[in-house]
Amino acid sequence: MQKSEITAPVIIRQPKRNKWISEDAKWAFLLLIPLFVGIGLIYFSTIFGFVMSFTSWDIVRKAEWVGLDNYRTLASDELVWKAMRNTLVFLLISTPAKLIIGLALAILLNQKLKGISFFRLTYFFPTACSVVAIALVWGYLYGTDGFLNTLLQDIGLSKVYWMDENHAMGSIAIMSVWGGMGYIALLFLAGLQNVPTEYYEASYVDGASKLRQFWNITLPLLTPTTFFIVVTQLIAAFQMFGEVYLLSGPLDSTLTIVQYIFNEAFQGFRMGYASALSYVLILIIFLITIVQLKLQKKWVHYDL
Repeated sequence: MQKSEITAPVIIRQPKRNKWISEDAKWAFLLLIPLFVGIGLIYFSTIFGFVMSFTSWDIVRKAEWVGLDNYRTLASDELVWKAMRNTLVFLLISTPAKLIIGLALAILLNQKLKGISFFRLTYFFPTACSVVAIALVWGYLYGTDGFLNTLLQDIGLSKVYWMDENHAMGSIAIMSVWGGMGYIALLFLAGLQNVPTEYYEASYVDGASKLRQFWNITLPLLTPTTFFIVVTQLIAAFQMFGEVYLLSGPLDSTLTIVQYIFNEAFQGFRMGYASALSYVLILIIFLITIVQLKLQKKWVHYDL
């Protein structure tokens, strides 16, 4: 009778690991360093700007503490109120126009037609253009002897001074609508394609017209998209700068609050006053956004 052989257990040696941090964690921290640096710079600049808003500083000389003087000055500064008024005019013209035109374009581009992708690309193309290029083109169109005035004269109408004190802000708002409606249309198009077709089929069986379907199905289910567009466009309107910097009207007729901050900081070198203006703008945007978030519960629907 053969004796059974007893085999010794095989010991598998695990590779030695650092008890403090693994190799993968090291690489993770290394790759996150640029993110941490960026966030740190944002917080530093935010705190630094807030402290500077209580000082008088021209970059060259040492900052002088002035307390609330900058905030008292801006409350009585006529240019601040004019800049805010111009910003509101731009907002009230451009934002509703972008919403209406963008939604209309999205409905047209949502049709199942041959070559519809070409038209979607065409309407989105202005969004990909730089602000400088758009301003140069529209500057030519708005010229005294530019394309628009030539067209008006050809049909028997008189010239319009598009960039004078009375028309400049509206003209820039029209330019902004042309440049941004493709992006709005793209967002609405994505929202339209996410609306379940079952709702339309059920309403068709019930005899609902196209207008009734649009009013009772499409619009309610597009409210989340509309809410996102309204919030982002209002913030963008308050921060509008490039258009008015490149295509400005006379007598501060196109002066916006961000352009005024730029002028005070980098032309007048009043960094403390510019910081105070910046924080007032931040507060305005914050309050408007909070109000929108509170009101969304009353009109934003995620289901019928």
